Amino acid sequence: MTEKTFEEAMEELESKVESLSAGHLPLADALRTYEEGVALVRLCTARLEEAELRVSRLSGD
Repeated sequence: MTEKTFEEAMEELESKVESLSAGHLPLADALRTYEEGVALVRLCTARLEEAELRVSRLSGD
C-alpha cells in the first residue's frame, strides 16, 4: 500500500472534520474519527515540512 499524498490526506481530513462537525456520530465513532484526523494532520505536516526543505535546498538557503 502506498502512502497518501498531501492532497489525498487533506481531502480525507476535510471529510472527517465535516463528519465530526455534524455532531451525529456515536461517541466511539467520533473518537475513532478524531484519532484518524490527528494522524492525517501529522501526515500533512510532515509532507509540508518535506516540501519546505526541498524548496529551501533548491533556493540555496
